[in-house]
Amino acid sequence: MKVSIERVRSNIFTDLKPQLNIFGIVYAVIFVCSVVFKGVFLQFQNQINFKPFLSTTNMFMIVATMSFALVLLSLPIVFHTKRRTLFFVLSILISVLFFADALYLRYYNTIITIPVIYNARYLGPVKESIMSLIRISDILYFLDIPVLAVMSFVFSKRTYKNKFPLIKRCIVAVVLMVISFGSFKIAYSKNDMSEYDNNYIVKNFGIGYFHYYDVKKYVKENYLRDKKLKNEEKSELVSFFDEKNGEAGKLPNKFCDIAKGKNLIVIQMEALQHFVINREINGKEITPNLNKLAKESLYFDNIYVQVAGGNTSDAEFMTNTSLYPAKEGAAYFRFATNEYNTIAKELKNEGYNSYALHAYGPAFWNRTEMYKAIGFDTFISSNDYVMDEYIGWGGWALSDDSFYRQSMDIIDVSSPFYSFFITLSGHHPYSYFEDKQTFDVGKYDRTYLGNYIKAQNYADAAIGRFMEKLKAMGLYENSLIVIYGDHTGLPKTQAGELLDLLQLSDSKVDWIRLQKIPLLIHCPGVEGETITTTGGQVDIFPMIANMMGIDNYYAMGKDLLNSQKGYAVLRNGSVLTDSYYYCSEDDTVYDIKNGEVLDKKDYEDEIKEYQKDLRISDIILEKDALRKLK
Repeated sequence: MKVSIERVRSNIFTDLKPQLNIFGIVYAVIFVCSVVFKGVFLQFQNQINFKPFLSTTNMFMIVATMSFALVLLSLPIVFHTKRRTLFFVLSILISVLFFADALYLRYYNTIITIPVIYNARYLGPVKESIMSLIRISDILYFLDIPVLAVMSFVFSKRTYKNKFPLIKRCIVAVVLMVISFGSFKIAYSKNDMSEYDNNYIVKNFGIGYFHYYDVKKYVKENYLRDKKLKNEEKSELVSFFDEKNGEAGKLPNKFCDIAKGKNLIVIQMEALQHFVINREINGKEITPNLNKLAKESLYFDNIYVQVAGGNTSDAEFMTNTSLYPAKEGAAYFRFATNEYNTIAKELKNEGYNSYALHAYGPAFWNRTEMYKAIGFDTFISSNDYVMDEYIGWGGWALSDDSFYRQSMDIIDVSSPFYSFFITLSGHHPYSYFEDKQTFDVGKYDRTYLGNYIKAQNYADAAIGRFMEKLKAMGLYENSLIVIYGDHTGLPKTQAGELLDLLQLSDSKVDWIRLQKIPLLIHCPGVEGETITTTGGQVDIFPMIANMMGIDNYYAMGKDLLNSQKGYAVLRNGSVLTDSYYYCSEDDTVYDIKNGEVLDKKDYEDEIKEYQKDLRISDIILEKDALRKLK
C-alpha cells in the first residue's frame, strides 16, 4: 500500500501535463481573469475604490479578488464531465450578481446582501427606476459569456483517451485552495474588519469576499444565533434606557404637552432632500409652500438620512418606533412580528384612531403585516383609492393631489386621529417630468437633476393645496403637523449636476452634508424657529412624544428641542455631530465645516459611545427584546 501511494505521488505531476490540454488551461485562465476583471471593474466603476490603481489598498483588494476567483476555479475541477458546464454557469451567475450589485450600489450606496436578494421579488414595480441606473459600460460584466459559450461548445465536441483521475483532480483543487487562502491571508492581515460598514469590507477585501462574508453572517444570525435574550443583554438594555431617560429628565422641558389632545398629521414625502428648501432657480423658489410653512414652524435644517436596506420603509420604521434600521435587509420583512413601542400605540391609549395611508399595493414592503405590529388601526392602500390622476414614478403613481384629497374623505375627523401619509409623486426616476414644463429649471432641463427638481416642485404645490384643505376643514389649527423627507433622491453616481448647481466638490464631507432631509413641525401657537442641532430620523418620535404628552421610554432617538448636543449615527457606523464627521468607510474623522482631517484619538471614546446606539437597537430587533422587558 505504501509503494502504491509513493507511486501515485511520484506520477502526479508527470502525468498531469499530458492529460491536461491547452483548451482546458485557456478556459480556466479566461474564467479566472474574467471574475477578477468584473470584480475590480465594479469597484472602480462605482467609486468604492479610487486611483491610483496601484495603491496599497487596491493591490490588497485585487489579491483578495484573485483569491476568490481561485476558490471558484477549484470547485468545478473535482467534476470531470461537467466542470466546463459548471464554469459557464458560474460565470453567468457572477455576471448577474455583480451587475445587480452595481445597480443597487448606484441607488442605495451599498452592496446587495442576502436579505435584499430574498426580497427581490418585490422589485418588479420599480423596474423603471432600475432601468435608469443602467450604463453602457455595464456590458463589460457579460463580455466573457459568449467567449466561454463558444469554448464550451468546442469542448463538448472533443473526447479524450486519457481520463484525469478523481484523486488528481482533488489534489489540484486543494492546491488552488491553499494558494487562494494563503494569498487572501496576506490581504486580510493588512486590514482591520469594520463592524458596521459593508462598503469598507468591499473596498479592502473585494466584492467576492464580501458575498462570502455576507452569507456566513446571514447563516450565523438567522440559523445559528441564539435568539434568547441573555441576562447580561437584558441588564444592558435596562441600564441604557434608565440612564438615557434619567439624563433626559434633567434637561429643559420646552414645548412639553403643547400639542396634547390635538390631531397628529405626519407626512413622509418621497425623496425630498434638504437642498431644495429656500433655493431658487432663475429667480423662482423650488418649494415656495414648504418655505413659507418652514418660517411658521419649528424647522430642523440639520437632519441626516439614516435609512439602510429598507429605504422608504426604514424611514417609516424610524419615525414610528424610534429604532434604527436592521443591519441587513429591511426590518419590515425581518421583524414584522416583533413587539414595538410606537406612536400609534401610545396615542391609542389616549383614545386616538390611527391611519396609515399609501396609494400603493398593501403587500409592498410587507406593510400589511408590519402596520399591525406598529399598531395602526386602519391601512388605506391602493385598494381604497380611485386611481384618477397619475403623476410621478414614471407616470403611474397616484398624484399627491388626489392622494391627499381622497385620504381626507376616508379619515374620520370627528374624533382625535393620527394620520401617517406616505407620498409617491416624487419617486425616482422622475422621468414623468422629462417633457413637462411645470417649472423652469434652466440649463438643467431634461436632465436627471432637472426632472428631480420638477418632481419636488410639484410635490410642494400639492402640499400647499393640502394645507389649504386642512384650513378649510378646520383641522390646521387643531393638529400637530410633521413633514419630512424619507431619503435622498439623488445617488452620488447621478449627482454631477447637483454638485454643479451647489458649487460643491465630490469630497466625502461635501457629499455627506448633502445627505440631509428637511424636517418641520408645525404646531398652532408656536412661533417659527430654525433649529440647527444635528439629528436624524430616529429623533422624530421623541419630539412628537414630548409635544403630545405621550410616553417614549424605549425610544433610541432624542428630543432635539431639549437636547444639549446633537448627533446622528448612520447604519454603517458613521457618526455626525455639530462639529465633526466620523466616516466609517475610511475610519477617519473630519471637521464637518471645512473637511479638515482631525486626530481620531481625540474622538474615539465619544464615537464608540454613539455607536452603542446601534448595538442596543440591534439587540431589541434581533431578540424581540421589548416583548421580554415588560
